[in-house]
Amino acid sequence: MFEIKEKPRQVEKALLVGVYSEPAQQHDARSLLDELGSLVETLGLQVLDRLFVRVPAPSARWFVGSGKAEEIAAHAQALGADVIVFDNELHPAQQRNWEALANVAVIDRQEVILDIFARRAQTKEARLQVDLARLEYSLPRLTRAWVHLGRQAGGV
Repeated sequence: MFEIKEKPRQVEKALLVGVYSEPAQQHDARSLLDELGSLVETLGLQVLDRLFVRVPAPSARWFVGSGKAEEIAAHAQALGADVIVFDNELHPAQQRNWEALANVAVIDRQEVILDIFARRAQTKEARLQVDLARLEYSLPRLTRAWVHLGRQAGGV
């Protein structure tokens, strides 16, 4: 007889990042990041570390400054993180920039919540509602995803 052994499932590792603008908001950022940690653990991810970043004004490219972005990416690679999870909502361009810089998946709180709802949806209506919400979330992230096909033309 053959014996089938199951491989232990690889647990993905996450680095959580919380951003606040005023020193007085640091306590709120900590409690929100603790809540995000619970949500991430609900998804089955292992939280490796939590970072708090003070950003007086969000950057259009990274949401944080470029030096802090490189620092966070290096920290994620040193920890062996598979995903960086931001407590704040990232614009699609910021998410693409982070993924290019850190070479890991980058998600925000909204995507974590959508994944939890998707896993727990029981009825057909609930699954459809989650699919609709995911599509609405994904739509702006598809911009420029296929630009490499934009200049194809036939020649004579």
